[in-house]
Amino acid sequence: MQYEKTVDQLTESNNLNSLKLIKISPCKQFHTLEGKPLYTTKFLHVEKFHEPGLAPVYDKTGAYHINLKGEAAYTKRFSKTHGFYCERAAVEDKARCYHIDSHANRVYKQSYQWVGNYQENICVVRRSDKFYHIDLHGNKLYQEVYDYVGDFKDDIAVVYKDGKATHINPEGKLIHNKWYKQLGIFHKGFAIAEDNNGWFHVDIVGNAIYLQRYKTIEPFYNGLAMVKAYDGTLGQIDTTGIKYIIAKPKPEAHLHKISAELAGFWKTYLMNVAIELDLLNSLPATTELLSKQLGIIEPNLQRLLRALWEIELIVYNPNKNLWQVLPKGELLKNSSFLPQATKMWVRVATEKNWLKITDLLKQKTIYSFASFKEQETSLKIKTEFYQALIGYTKLDTREFNNKINIAGNTNILLFGIHSLALIEVLRSKDNNSTNLNYYNDQEIPEELVKDYNVNLITQDNLAKNYDLSIFCRFLQNYDDEKILSYFKLAKDKKIMRILLIETILTDNSPIGGTVDINIMVETGGKLRKLDDWEAILTQVGSFKIFDVLSLTDYLSVIDIRYQ
Repeated sequence: MQYEKTVDQLTESNNLNSLKLIKISPCKQFHTLEGKPLYTTKFLHVEKFHEPGLAPVYDKTGAYHINLKGEAAYTKRFSKTHGFYCERAAVEDKARCYHIDSHANRVYKQSYQWVGNYQENICVVRRSDKFYHIDLHGNKLYQEVYDYVGDFKDDIAVVYKDGKATHINPEGKLIHNKWYKQLGIFHKGFAIAEDNNGWFHVDIVGNAIYLQRYKTIEPFYNGLAMVKAYDGTLGQIDTTGIKYIIAKPKPEAHLHKISAELAGFWKTYLMNVAIELDLLNSLPATTELLSKQLGIIEPNLQRLLRALWEIELIVYNPNKNLWQVLPKGELLKNSSFLPQATKMWVRVATEKNWLKITDLLKQKTIYSFASFKEQETSLKIKTEFYQALIGYTKLDTREFNNKINIAGNTNILLFGIHSLALIEVLRSKDNNSTNLNYYNDQEIPEELVKDYNVNLITQDNLAKNYDLSIFCRFLQNYDDEKILSYFKLAKDKKIMRILLIETILTDNSPIGGTVDINIMVETGGKLRKLDDWEAILTQVGSFKIFDVLSLTDYLSVIDIRYQ
């Protein structure tokens, strides 16, 4: 038969590029060449041929590899088999994963939870729920383990740790030590990356090559990359960020987006209702049962449940006639601070100053004032507000110990509610002898501080022997005059080092813009540019900015030293 003759020709020529001519049949049960069956056997499932002329197949006997004639390459059977790469194929055998040669012999002794395919003689493996790379003999290439690692391309791979991504070389060394939410492999000298503002391209040293951010992005292709902007515009950009428009969304799309943003407060109030009713903790349940538990008649309850379904907190399962919590709702329910934050944001949304923004902006000088949190008379509610703030800052300062060296500082003075979020990291095993003091300029609930081993300090018992003060999201709530008084206090007490944890505004980025307006509405304070902080320190005298370190894309530490 003709296909047999063709197979002989492929085998004799040893031209393995010809393997690309072999296709998988539409039913995925055999292979074809020039539209004709390559062999007579049919399998339950087949995959592509790879060097050295073997393809993974599966039949009632198990998973294995076949040659170009459809014959088994060996007698052993596996649970799963994959294609050959670098003369090795990944297999799964009784929940153990490893690599074999073309005769089904193991190429190393170790077994893993999962293995990838070899690329550039290196392979991704997972063991004990952590990822790393091995060489052709199964040897680990470096000591570090990661939450995920990708294949190497041109001696560079993407790795993920603690929700962030960077690039490494085969020795495990960081290529640039820049960390992003997501990263791609390098292609023609550039990699796609994502930060909190969207997608963009970075160069080999991990720096963004332009300022813009996009909703989606592709690698560069002959000097141009396809992008989709947040307004729905499709285009191509060059390496300088100049965009060429391909297609713009219809005006109706913008109208829908603007309308959704105008009605964004709906979601805030709906989440708050779910928390007030403790509804998420009552699920799974039927509408009838929920109606009895919550004291809401079924027609009204159905309206609420449907709205919570639409914002993806819950879902209705018609097969079981049950309302169930979705992952987003589970996160809200189980978070240590989001339920409190929900109550806080509802109060923020009702602040009368939101209706006076125009008048505030027209003032030449905006003086700071006490926020609704500080004016709250209920200790329980005030505690919940502060717990929300501490929760957010704990999340944002997880990199504090990795970025900031305070080994030589033993007597620390903390300013502001947010600074309580740092107590756990300040009392780490390396700093367990640190004396922590909290400057209590505003009365805080005892319930809030009872679990913190911290000394409460007032103006009356403020000593002079502090070697470090930390202002964490504190000075942003004040006008310049008030800030000057705090720095002068630090100068008078001869505090040699100040760590200022703030969002720093820049002229070339919108980051912090909406938070800045919220601060203005709530306290009369403001976020500042680095130049603004330098100008304030110049007025105080004796203090200089020593360094600026990023904790996140939107939060930095300004390290200030006494000169």
